[in-house]
Amino acid sequence: MKANYRRYEDRETLERIKRWPQLIGRFPRVRIYSAEHDAYWRRYGQGYTVEKGESAVWDCMDAFRKTMHCDPIKGIQFVDATSPSNSTIGKAAP
Repeated sequence: MKANYRRYEDRETLERIKRWPQLIGRFPRVRIYSAEHDAYWRRYGQGYTVEKGESAVWDCMDAFRKTMHCDPIKGIQFVDATSPSNSTIGKAAP
């Protein structure tokens, strides 16, 4: 799968952050989204969810560290957890 370098308003892709590391601070708190599973990561490695309220919220640098090993085929995206359209309250990761 080809790396996605498309710019989104409310999210950053893992591949863009790998290519342009200065983007890591674009959003202070993020949810990790997997395009492969069409769902968000739950906390503590408990699988995936389509419900934002059940998804974990991480510091962007922590999210990057947890996903930097992922292959582009997974389509990892860091969704802004502070934007009004994405502000459903989720449980903070430890």
